[in-house]
Amino acid sequence: MSVQEFVLSVKDLSLSFGGVLALDSIDMDVRKGELLALIGPNGAGKTCLLNCINGFYHPDRGSIHYRGRPITGMPLFKRAHLGIARVFQGIQLYAGLTTLDNLMAGAHYFIRHGVFSALWFVGKAKREEIRQRRVVEKIIDFLEIEYARKKMVGELPYGLQKRIDLGRALAMEPELLLLDEPMAGMNLEEKEDMARFILDIHEERDTTVVLVEHDMGVVMDIADRIVVLDFGKKIAEGDPERISKDPRVVNAYLGGEA
Repeated sequence: MSVQEFVLSVKDLSLSFGGVLALDSIDMDVRKGELLALIGPNGAGKTCLLNCINGFYHPDRGSIHYRGRPITGMPLFKRAHLGIARVFQGIQLYAGLTTLDNLMAGAHYFIRHGVFSALWFVGKAKREEIRQRRVVEKIIDFLEIEYARKKMVGELPYGLQKRIDLGRALAMEPELLLLDEPMAGMNLEEKEDMARFILDIHEERDTTVVLVEHDMGVVMDIADRIVVLDFGKKIAEGDPERISKDPRVVNAYLGGEA
């Protein structure tokens, strides 16, 4: 497969904090349109890798290319403009705003109008507002959160807040969606709903997804391909069936013996 067919390419990526090596010479390619799961024990470097991809951390060595373009030193906001969105493990919503307002905030980087048109709500400002509203309304329908549209998110159940957090990332209309343990803290029913929405985002919206998740049942059910990290190193890569039988993965992550 040529470089152009990869949405994301990570090469020889290393990251350290003082004397601690968080990532050690990581190579990883993400194909256009796939759902790639990133797994490993706590402290394996999964979140650190996502932080490097979307610009929160700057690696000590290595390169990151998005759609063939180098982004290793690019500021975070510019990566968002290129089509990279992130959902964090912890909820990052505005608790004092409604669901609708939170989703509209996710589309803020589409704003290109000036101060005058914003004050008078005319011309480009009005057109952009209408466009953003249409995008957000589709997301509300897609995630089945119509009943919560006018409610303050701080008053909503945890599982629903996680779904709204996902919706805010979708409002950016990303080509690459980074999900850091989107099902953490959820009950079984909430996990099943979230897994269904992630699959629909991947299949119906043709979004490339990189998913960090500890629930191996979910990973094995929905991932096209899996990359396994352990102590900052990549120890395995392949389809779910192959990964489930890999002795290095069993030893490092699934609790067996190599």
